[in-house]
Amino acid sequence: MDIAQEKVKTFSWEEISKHNNEESAWLVINGKVYDVTNFVSRHPGGDMILLAAGRHSTELYNSHHPSSVVENEATLKKFYIGEVEQEKPEEITKERIEKQYLKYTYEPSKQTLFYSDCRKRVEKYLKDNGLTHRDVPQMYLKTILSLTIWFILYMAVFYKIENYFLSFIVTFIWGWANANIGMGMMHDANHGGYSNNPKINRLVALCFDLLGGSSYTWKMIHSVGHHVNTNIEERDPDIHTNEPHFRKIKASQVDHWWYRYQHLYLPVLYTTLLFEMAFRDFAAMVLGKWGGVKFQPAPKNEYTLFFITKAWWIIYSLVLPLTCSSLPTGQVLFVWTFGYMVASFILVLMFQVNHVTSLTDSYHVNQQDGMVHEDWAVTQVSGSSNFASGSWLWNHISGGLCHQTEHHLFPAICHIHYPKIQPIVQQCAKEYGIRYNSYPSFWAAVAGHFELLKNMGAMGKRADDYKKM
Repeated sequence: MDIAQEKVKTFSWEEISKHNNEESAWLVINGKVYDVTNFVSRHPGGDMILLAAGRHSTELYNSHHPSSVVENEATLKKFYIGEVEQEKPEEITKERIEKQYLKYTYEPSKQTLFYSDCRKRVEKYLKDNGLTHRDVPQMYLKTILSLTIWFILYMAVFYKIENYFLSFIVTFIWGWANANIGMGMMHDANHGGYSNNPKINRLVALCFDLLGGSSYTWKMIHSVGHHVNTNIEERDPDIHTNEPHFRKIKASQVDHWWYRYQHLYLPVLYTTLLFEMAFRDFAAMVLGKWGGVKFQPAPKNEYTLFFITKAWWIIYSLVLPLTCSSLPTGQVLFVWTFGYMVASFILVLMFQVNHVTSLTDSYHVNQQDGMVHEDWAVTQVSGSSNFASGSWLWNHISGGLCHQTEHHLFPAICHIHYPKIQPIVQQCAKEYGIRYNSYPSFWAAVAGHFELLKNMGAMGKRADDYKKM
């Protein structure tokens, strides 16, 4: 019997939100509820499916599966159990909007065929050229080289190089090597875009934990929060701001005098990211949320892994060099601090120039119905900006972040392919009348980021001509 002909059972969000773990996992896709509990252990992507359990799952589902799965109704039909209760206008409160306890978070009538069409074109290109979405040989080679370079530089700066000037230079490079692991390896793996084997993805993602971060909290904040709500001012954790804040990047923020100087002092603050993340993760794990994103329940082994990797990071990066290296204590402390400052600055800058620039659009949640009145795929394109599009070199240096638009539309495709699919995405966007943002170079993108910071600080808004590029 067809779903439409059956007596439809409805579920409240209070009930749906309880089914957010491997023991009971429900997905909400296009307003329909699916019980996938018995499928979790057989899911080809491993526990990635649990990221979307007990919450809105449409965007994560669409962006992590091929057309053959998304457009095959039989795929989900066997898991169907009912629909989300349609809220009445008088039931839409500020609290429900913040919790996203609504049948839809993106206005259904605004969703177009752009994403479906673009995905099919990209899939056809990969198939016609014999390219796999993941498990790309070049990526494995890149991983081996990256980890080898990182280890050689680590041994050099902490145990070998006595000359202070040479130590400064090599430590700078080691800082880049740390950032490269985050951008070029962990990023793909945490999105499931590194390998078809979820265990390999998990292992590679753990490289970020060895830099002092947490691949688990990153996945919750970045995949569940940022990728689903790109540049949605009320929901994107990457542009989340408290009041007051250290920077103004949204016109809705209250003005403060220090914002006039933010383009001058923020570069210094950008060097503190990894230090801040190393300790922020503890608060996020205890609170079960960060930046407005509610975390899924963490398995017990996740907590064990969290504390083990945090401890190992401190031991190998600081304790062992301080106790076993022949270098002066002051030099070891300098290398540790400066290296992670460099890595932090590179990571922040690479991510900021993709969304917080003079080119990108931002969006708002309608406070009357709690929805974003825009096509989700459009927000991914016009809310992102590329730099050096098509460049093989910059694609490797940035771990695919220079092709941010392609990454946001296809996070589960290895970044090695981005230069090849970039023209396809740009052409498709043009045909659908969607603004495709791209700076000619990394330095132009950096200038665009600081232009926005300066204009926001001085005028409290973007420059009027920010889209004439």
